[in-house]
Amino acid sequence: MRQDTVSRVLADTDNSTNTKQYNKRNKKMNNVKCKTENMAVRDYCLIWGCPGLLILTISLFVSLKVGDDFGQDNFAKFVTFIISSGLLGTVYFLFQSVLSEVPLRLHKKPSKETKFLTYQVVETVTGESIGSTSVEQVQECSEDELLSASEEMPLQAEYVQAPLSYEQKEPTAEVPDSTDMSSEQSDLYAQRCKEYQREQEQRRQKTIDTIMEYVTHTMSPYIYDNEELEKLLDAIRKWADDWQHIPVPIRLKSTLTTLDLRHFVWNIAERLGSKKDYTGEVRAIFIKRMFPDVMRDIELDSIRNFKFQPDTGSIVIDEPDKGDYHFHFE
Repeated sequence: MRQDTVSRVLADTDNSTNTKQYNKRNKKMNNVKCKTENMAVRDYCLIWGCPGLLILTISLFVSLKVGDDFGQDNFAKFVTFIISSGLLGTVYFLFQSVLSEVPLRLHKKPSKETKFLTYQVVETVTGESIGSTSVEQVQECSEDELLSASEEMPLQAEYVQAPLSYEQKEPTAEVPDSTDMSSEQSDLYAQRCKEYQREQEQRRQKTIDTIMEYVTHTMSPYIYDNEELEKLLDAIRKWADDWQHIPVPIRLKSTLTTLDLRHFVWNIAERLGSKKDYTGEVRAIFIKRMFPDVMRDIELDSIRNFKFQPDTGSIVIDEPDKGDYHFHFE
């Protein structure tokens, strides 16, 4: 008898405990349902109420505009309002239909992470509602039931924050040392600067060598002797290094016109570099100092007209090709 009485008491206690847990679960589910309904009403107002008001406002303006064109005809206004509202409403409805299909397609193909979180939600809710339910019973649920349970209940923080096992943690990518990257980039920068400087020096040296060859070829018939030619070459070489260089006078054995000498200096200066340094005034001063006898009676402003009659005289204008420094003499 005592054993039967104890068994009845234990059974009543278990039933009472299960009833309380069931009521607690129903209360939580009702709260979630109320929140979901409130969110649904609010979303419905935002999705259809505000855009609908905007559509009606636009239709009203369109109908008033058309009414003005038809002499304030009320029938025309009414027809225009109906047609405009219908068209805009149809366009917005199709737009919302396209947007609503995107999350549905995503739900149809749940990722592994979504399946795992859904399983955690069902396991947590089931564990709170029925203490005797085992993990094996939850695993028997089909995939459709898990997806429906996850859609009906919002994934709140208390459900989603389930601890992940060590096997499910994604491997952390190794971040390269910023110090090593900065040092490597600095080395590449310094190397490229040296290469560029070396290329510029090589190009400049080739340009000067080409100019020396042109001077020798062009001025040899007119220079007094070889010593004067060496002085001319030295003056032009120094002028290439320093645009402010003042040359020594050069003697000529055969008279060249001022037009020839202006063409000669222009051909050289055009290949020396920036026109900001070798300006027309700098070139005029250089030629007047180098050939003072020929340029004695000519002012600097007249000398600066270097390309006057470019194809006339013993020395003609030799304009360089774009990006090139070579001359066109044979």
